[in-house]
Parts: sequence; C-alpha cells; structure tokens
Amino acid sequence: MQIIITTRGRIYEQSTLQRLPPELRKRTTLVCPKREVDSLHRLYPDVKITWEPYRNMKLPEKRDWIVRTWFDDYGHTKILLLDDDLVFATRKGKRLPKSTDEELITAFQRIEDKLGPEFPHVGLGQRQFNNHIAEVGWKIPGKMQCALGYYLPVVTKEVRWDLVVLRSDYCASLQLLLKGYENAVWTETVVEQARGFDAPGGCSTYRTVAMSDAEAWKLQRLYPEYVSVVDRDYKGLPRKEVVVQWKKALDYGKSQYR
Repeated sequence: MQIIITTRGRIYEQSTLQRLPPELRKRTTLVCPKREVDSLHRLYPDVKITWEPYRNMKLPEKRDWIVRTWFDDYGHTKILLLDDDLVFATRKGKRLPKSTDEELITAFQRIEDKLGPEFPHVGLGQRQFNNHIAEVGWKIPGKMQCALGYYLPVVTKEVRWDLVVLRSDYCASLQLLLKGYENAVWTETVVEQARGFDAPGGCSTYRTVAMSDAEAWKLQRLYPEYVSVVDRDYKGLPRKEVVVQWKKALDYGKSQYR
C-alpha cells in the first residue's frame, strides 16, 4: 500500500509526515504544487515528492489524478490518502495518547490488509467523540475523513470526483456505499487535524465559509435521502455541516447491487 500526502502551502508545517516512522516514510509520496517541490526536497530528502500536473488544482481534482495515476501509470492497487495536517492517537481505555511508531505501523497494516474488492474504501476514525465508543475496532460502515484508504481497481471505476469541490471524501464514500461496496473505519487508532478548519494552506487557499455552506447544500441535493444540512458553531465560527446516513446508503446499495 502506497501512502500519499496531499499538501499545499505548508512547506514548514508537515504535521502528518513528521509523525510517520521511517518504515512508513519509505513508501510515502508528497503531492504538492510545482513551486514547492525544491523546498520540500531539501527538508525531506527521504520522501518521494511529486508535483500536481496543473496549477491551482483543488483537492477533488488532485484526488482524481492521484487514484488514476497510481493505478493506471504506476500499477498500484492500494493507496492511503492522508491530509497534511494530522496527528495520530491510539486508544488506551478511555484515553487517547499519541500513537507510537509501532502502533501506527500496525494500524496502517490493518488498513492495507482490509482493503480489497469486499472493502474498497477503508480509513482511520476521528478522535472527536472516540472516547464515547464502548468497544473499539472496525466500524462498518463509518465516516471516512482525512485518512482515506482506497482499493484502486474499484475506486477508479466507480467514483466521480467532479461532483463537489468540498467534502469529496464524503461524496466518494456515498457513491461506493450506494453501489453496495462496504467501507470499514478503524477506531482504535484515530486522527485529528492539528490546526483546525481555517489554518493557512491546504483547502483554505480557496475555501470560504460561504463556499463551505453552499457545498453542504450541493451534497444534500445530490443525495437528499441520505444527507441533511445542520447548523454548527465551531469555536465561534458558525457554518453549515452535513449529517450523512451511512448505513442507510449501504443498505440501499446492497439491496440493489449485492
């Protein structure tokens, strides 16, 4: 399984990469704008770096290019797409301390082993509310965000990335679930964004609250039976968010296609 970190505008703040042990960095590629390649090469000579083929690619376009390039051109069948601003934690009782290198290696191996025709989309869970889960393990189906494992023979065929600009991870999951493809989310090792919604770099180079709100409604219009829009207030920043009925989507997909 190849590990790919999509990054933009965060040359000196590679939170995800800095937390990966050497064993995982050996198969990690940073995908960045061309203007950032030289600086990243100097800082991280042990990591492969590839630049985006077009200027100012938004994240769904980049994900589309990655899944096709890594499958069609490089011949890989499994990838793990990671945001560049993540921290990792592994559950111990009700606590969520920082993941050790060994715990991360084990969690990534679990994703690789799970990925395949039966589970073509597999990810790590979110830190938020994880301590309320009674029993950690695989959640099937579940919300995939920030850490996205894909089995490329299925994903390149079944997923369109041009339907939304924001929340393309949710949109990809819904497309697969509605065709009966189960996903699995590992909830023992989880991720959290280190710097929050509006941190410089990444999607914040083009995303605004108004745009995020509009994209929430767009996703709801695409999947009205499975997506609802709600009001959220994140530390004084009110915006629209979506609530997705993942199980209902999978139940429909399995009834029609499996």
